[in-house]
Amino acid sequence: MSSQVVMPRMGLTMEEGTLVGWRKAEGQPVKAGEPLFEIETDKSTVEVEASESGVLGRILVQVGETVPVGTPIALLVKEGEAVPAGAAPAAAAVPAAAAESAGPAPAAQSRAASQAGKVKASPAARSLAKKLGVDLAAASATGPGGRVVAWNVRALESAAPAKATPLAARAAAELGVDLAAVQGSGPGGRITRQDVEHAGQKPAPSGGTIRPFTRIEQVMAARMVASFTSAPHFYLHVTVDARPLVALRAQLKAKLEQRDGVRLTYTDLLVYFCARVLAHHPEVLSQWTPQGMRLLDRVHVGVAVDSERGLLVPVIRDADRLGLAGISRALAELTGRARSGSLLPAEQEEGVFTLSNLGAFGVDAFDAVLNPPQSAILAVGRIKEMPLVEDGKVVPAAQLTLSLSVDHRVLDGARAARFLGELAELLETPALALE
Repeated sequence: MSSQVVMPRMGLTMEEGTLVGWRKAEGQPVKAGEPLFEIETDKSTVEVEASESGVLGRILVQVGETVPVGTPIALLVKEGEAVPAGAAPAAAAVPAAAAESAGPAPAAQSRAASQAGKVKASPAARSLAKKLGVDLAAASATGPGGRVVAWNVRALESAAPAKATPLAARAAAELGVDLAAVQGSGPGGRITRQDVEHAGQKPAPSGGTIRPFTRIEQVMAARMVASFTSAPHFYLHVTVDARPLVALRAQLKAKLEQRDGVRLTYTDLLVYFCARVLAHHPEVLSQWTPQGMRLLDRVHVGVAVDSERGLLVPVIRDADRLGLAGISRALAELTGRARSGSLLPAEQEEGVFTLSNLGAFGVDAFDAVLNPPQSAILAVGRIKEMPLVEDGKVVPAAQLTLSLSVDHRVLDGARAARFLGELAELLETPALALE
């Protein structure tokens, strides 16, 4: 008996995915646990394994197509079993309430759809009719037993003014596209997300070319605009004596590498100290919502990582409960997967605080944009030898500039300053972390 392979939900916020590659061709055997296809979500590209063994009978979604979570994308059959006749393509298999687009309805004889004043219709047709605001009684009935099916409802829509799908409406809001100026390519002129993204591409300047944005770039841009325009930022800066931090890394690096097989970095140390200070300042973990303040107590620290696909923020969970070796191992693994394109969306969720370290790029100091819905992000520059007044004398000393960006709706200046001050003290006196 055949079974459906569906677009999986790879994270809490995932609503749709784009097929970027099939690892098997139609007719090839598939073993449970081996890679079957690759998808791109809002946050990363993920290779998905087969959940059961069989033969890939039919591919319903082609490379490059974007479909909602739960959409059938392929049929898997048992070895020796024939593919069911008339197996529908992906657009026909998508639940009507969630479909972005659809093809023409199969030819069938229209029959009366009303008996005793009540329209016979499938649940999907009723849901779609309600969503589109069309009258079921006006629809032809081509379904089994004279029922109105989703295709019949969509046929009615062709006579109505073009509308946008929910995904298209959201994309238009994010990209600043006027839906009235968009030509819809869906059934009845319905505007799809792809139509909006195409309309949002600006004409190329003379002599230049346009590279379409990736999904990750689009989402990152929309989130940053939303963050900067909706959350009132303020910034605190402090320069710390980094000599104790440099000495601590030099002291522990060889030991941790020999004992635990990890290579200790300054980012590892910063995550370690940030996590311990965050545990003492739960107000920094709070998040603004229209309903009230969301209070959190799990110290999940995100670390900004540069990758070929754009900026990603993998999350180290319960960082305050991990030792240096545990943080170093987790961060190295997550960073590697982020740069190779195999980071899972779930590994980028539920962060409560973000660390962005541009010291490796030679940056002395910078202010970061908040990573919503988080209320604070720490920007770290490079460790640089600068003049320092010590005991009345000016001496050269390794120093480090920290910048804390804060959502003023959640934290006032004094609370944010206490957090940053305690972190600076800990970096200048690392032994305090052992108390």
